[in-house]
Amino acid sequence: MKISAVDQSPIFSNANADQAIRETKDLAKYCDSLGLNRFWLAEHHGSNSFAGCSPEILIPSLAAQTQSIRVGSGGVMLMHYSPYKVAENFRLLESLFPNRIDLGLGRAPGSDAYQAGALAYGSKTTGPEFFATKMNDLKSFLEGSASSTQSFESVNVTPGLGEMPEVWLLVSSRQGAEYAAHFGLPMSLAYFIDPSCADLADLYRDNFQPSVFADRPKVSIGVFSVCADTDKEAEELSMSAAVWRHNSQKGNFGPFPTFEEAKDSISGDLVKTNDNKTFVGSPQTVRQKLQPILDKVNPEELKIITICEPFSSRVRSYDLINQSFSVN
Repeated sequence: MKISAVDQSPIFSNANADQAIRETKDLAKYCDSLGLNRFWLAEHHGSNSFAGCSPEILIPSLAAQTQSIRVGSGGVMLMHYSPYKVAENFRLLESLFPNRIDLGLGRAPGSDAYQAGALAYGSKTTGPEFFATKMNDLKSFLEGSASSTQSFESVNVTPGLGEMPEVWLLVSSRQGAEYAAHFGLPMSLAYFIDPSCADLADLYRDNFQPSVFADRPKVSIGVFSVCADTDKEAEELSMSAAVWRHNSQKGNFGPFPTFEEAKDSISGDLVKTNDNKTFVGSPQTVRQKLQPILDKVNPEELKIITICEPFSSRVRSYDLINQSFSVN
């Protein structure tokens, strides 16, 4: 099973968005040195918690500073954008970095209603009901075939511009899994958002229709994990994210607290309130906790999201998890 990273460019209270982006760049280079398979970038808008607002801008910077790791979006929120422009962007990226670019697509807004409105800027095709139409058009533009939308029949991406990137659909719901199967897309389950999505793997595989994107079902699963040399250290490091989750449930979407701020503000019991979503502990503990989920889903790839502070501990977490799953 391959190991990959998903980075949300978290903003901590002792830093700012610029620092978060610099850490994303450093993390990508480190994950490349570890031999991880992919490094995906999240999309959030107007957020005080996450700095990554434009994966397609960050991708070429990271790809240029790494050697072999695949770099992609996790994901581009298609509801906001023209499928034609998304196809152009990612065909161009694939031309610049052949066989290293992933286009992960999301169906969620990644923003509130006001930011979604600003992104749409008057467009009337941003609702979820337009996803299937946009996906059909995106497929046509990526592969160079005629669009099924009549007014776009003669529209093509620049001829000879790159090949098709590897395209995935991020999924946390039954409808998402049905879309992935229908369009023949590799499916990346967002367990860190909704653990019940682990039940969707069989549905997807049973209904998968081979396509230009994939000739067989492909499943990855994304989880939140903090790993350290001991369970106690990992639990302490995970407090920053635990406090942030607790605050966000009350409508406070501020920066992530530092390790010291988190330690001073909560009891250790809060760390355990998201045990069904998070995998925290030593390498042995994390693997032991993950194994039942991996046995159930049988993914080809495990994508790890780690948010903790200081940055050196975040880097160390990826290293330990990778080592744990590299052992036969």
